[in-house]
Amino acid sequence: MSQYTINSNNNCFNNTSSFSNVWNNFTVADDRSQLLAWLSPLEPRLRHRDIQEHRVDNVGEWLIQTDEFRSWYDWSLEGEGNKAVLFCHGDPGVGKTFIRLCDQARGQNTTVTCFYFDFAARKEQSATNMLGSLLKQIVSGMERIPEEISRAFQEQRRAIGGRGPQLPDIVKMLQTITSSQRTFMCIDALDECAAVHRAKLLDSLKKILGKSPGIRIFLTGSVSIGPRRDDIIRYLRVRLDEDETPDAMDEGLEADVLEQIPGKISEMFILVSLNIEAILQESTTYRRRERLSKMTDGLGLGDAYGATIGRIKAQGGDKSRLGMAALMWISHAQRPLRTDELCCALAVELGSTDFNANNIPSMSTLIGCCQGLITVGKEASAVRLVHFTLQEYLSAHPDIFSRPHAAMAEICLTYLNSQQVKDLSTDPSPDTSDAPFLEYCSMYWGVHAKTELSDCGRSLALKLFQGFDGHISTEFLLAQVGNLGPGGHDTWPPFSGLHCASFFGIVEVVAALIEMGCWDINEGDCWGYTPLAWAAHNGHEEVVKMLLGLEQVDPGEPDNRGQTPLSHATACGHEEVVKILLGREEVNPDKPDNDGQTPLSLAAWFGHEEVVRILLGREDVNPNEPDNDGQTPLSNAAWRGYEGVAKLLLEREEVNPDKPDNLGRTPLSHAAGYGHEGVVKIFLGREEVNPDKPDIYCRTPLSHAVWSGYEEVVRMLLMREEVNPDKSDSHGQSPLSHAAAHGLEEVVKILLMREEVNPDRPDDCGQTPLSLAAWGGHAEVVKVLLGREDVSPDRPNNDGQTPLSFASRHGHQKVVALLQSHKALTPSAI
Repeated sequence: MSQYTINSNNNCFNNTSSFSNVWNNFTVADDRSQLLAWLSPLEPRLRHRDIQEHRVDNVGEWLIQTDEFRSWYDWSLEGEGNKAVLFCHGDPGVGKTFIRLCDQARGQNTTVTCFYFDFAARKEQSATNMLGSLLKQIVSGMERIPEEISRAFQEQRRAIGGRGPQLPDIVKMLQTITSSQRTFMCIDALDECAAVHRAKLLDSLKKILGKSPGIRIFLTGSVSIGPRRDDIIRYLRVRLDEDETPDAMDEGLEADVLEQIPGKISEMFILVSLNIEAILQESTTYRRRERLSKMTDGLGLGDAYGATIGRIKAQGGDKSRLGMAALMWISHAQRPLRTDELCCALAVELGSTDFNANNIPSMSTLIGCCQGLITVGKEASAVRLVHFTLQEYLSAHPDIFSRPHAAMAEICLTYLNSQQVKDLSTDPSPDTSDAPFLEYCSMYWGVHAKTELSDCGRSLALKLFQGFDGHISTEFLLAQVGNLGPGGHDTWPPFSGLHCASFFGIVEVVAALIEMGCWDINEGDCWGYTPLAWAAHNGHEEVVKMLLGLEQVDPGEPDNRGQTPLSHATACGHEEVVKILLGREEVNPDKPDNDGQTPLSLAAWFGHEEVVRILLGREDVNPNEPDNDGQTPLSNAAWRGYEGVAKLLLEREEVNPDKPDNLGRTPLSHAAGYGHEGVVKIFLGREEVNPDKPDIYCRTPLSHAVWSGYEEVVRMLLMREEVNPDKSDSHGQSPLSHAAAHGLEEVVKILLMREEVNPDRPDDCGQTPLSLAAWGGHAEVVKVLLGREDVSPDRPNNDGQTPLSFASRHGHQKVVALLQSHKALTPSAI
């Protein structure tokens, strides 16, 4: 990936290649909000507004003034000096997050997207979700949604499980949508991205840059720059102006603060922040001067954090408990907490059935108690640790908190057992606005309990499950898991305590509930899931073993979709659970669900290579079994691009590598249509595979690859002599017609290199490739076609419409000018 690197020692300069305009015909999606949510569950714009609230004016101005930034930012520059990536790196906590580049980039008829990696949210910040959020930001600002995105949304929503977009899909959409507009992508704290996701992200950004010359990418990460002295002083002046105890600050002390802190601490902004917060926490001038003299100069972040935690513990009254409890919740929560959630959690009195709202501490009190170690976003209302290095410090010192997950489970269960929450459960239309902690408790109490369960937590869980049917927490849990809308929980089939305990995999509670014998062990919930199905679905091996040890448990009981516990385990890739279930004679390892999907089909669809290997080791599993759409496990693997799974399946002699589905599409056709180069290469190496086999619409693998714009796959297919590059589909459209219609300039050039391709071939409506390109306003493709002597610039279609009349009617002035300037155009062409 080409980039600028701002560094005290050197700069790195490279170029990115250009990319043609792609696919400009946009249509409106049926349901915009659902489509945007489908692109990504992440909402980084709220985080950006929080950053804006905390930013100090003019901090980071030096970056805007550098030659590197100006060259990167100036769209008019061409050639060697024009770089696509600006990488600003420095030590953890130097203040890069607050640099004002994102706002500087706005204007110039550009789209600005931003993303903030957060160590605490690293589980959900995958490369797919992150790039999907950038795409969502671009699309949300468009009047009409691109047809390619709308079409993918409709197709994938109908696929198995209604899957979200995959990484190759997101990359392709971003390539398409950014190729014809100027776009800034600002990505902060790359070092806080999980390593497994970071490699995929950087590789994807490289692919996007290769196709989209209109992109500028700004990255930050931890490597080697420090904050400027003037930035530190600006920050300190703002904090001094915000002093809540101004009587404890005199002119002399203020001058010493502004002189000594920048003089002694120049490595990290976070150290500056911790020290000024420690000073301002003191209530007299004398104590503040003492704190200034004991400043943690020269100490590492670990020492600074340790000293601050020591001060929190030394606070009087209830402040110590609140401060440490707040740090425990923020650092061990399963997702970032909102302010109201955190405050409610700290207000819960363990074991009490009455939640007292008068016990809720204010957020300003908590901020004071935490001595600068937490920060609050005003827009997103999220409470976070001041920096991800604090999370690392707390993780490296587990003795700071005593059994945190057990304590958090107890608090969550106490809240769910409170009378206020129970009253909501009996209301047919409950108003949960006064219960902000309810959602978190419902979703995550079991996660904390499975990690660490106390005797108190076990008792509270069993108390919750007495009369659990219809408890409002089940509505939150099932709505999240099943993507159901809120309301109507009273009409759902019962989600029992045994279902819930099996869902979370809490062995001790499941055992106690079985011993109580209050529930039908094989009863299904609203989806027909039994307790065994939930345990298998979530990979809880011990609970699966426990349930299978009961004679009355049916290990093959299907749910409402016909999926057995084995189906769930294979779809989710839980290898050990699969082995456990396959050890039971009653379990049919090849039982299809209502859609005809066998466990092997599901494992292949979701790319679980080891599970596929386990199932293929069974003689009673048919590796070539088609589902209701005629798609085999190999078709699924090809569609999703899983090379390893495809190779495993092809090792079996009975697997037909060229078997068409009900639409006539072969595994190669699916792989080509989704741009999976590795899988395409595998199939092209098989003699049994016909690389030019048409589907029921006479579209070949080449047609599908061209339609989606996958250039490398197009090249791979054209290298085969059997592939006809000019073969028309059922509408008479050739691959060149598709490429021209979609504005795929590079694909058009690749096809025109073949002598067999007729560049002026009309389809069944009389539309030539030039007509289709002119209709869509694809000027670069029009220019390429007009450069051919064998292309008629004014050839009419069946209705007498010419390329010029199409371009004129749709307002494509650049195309009109190109056609009018062509010497072969006749006066009657309009």
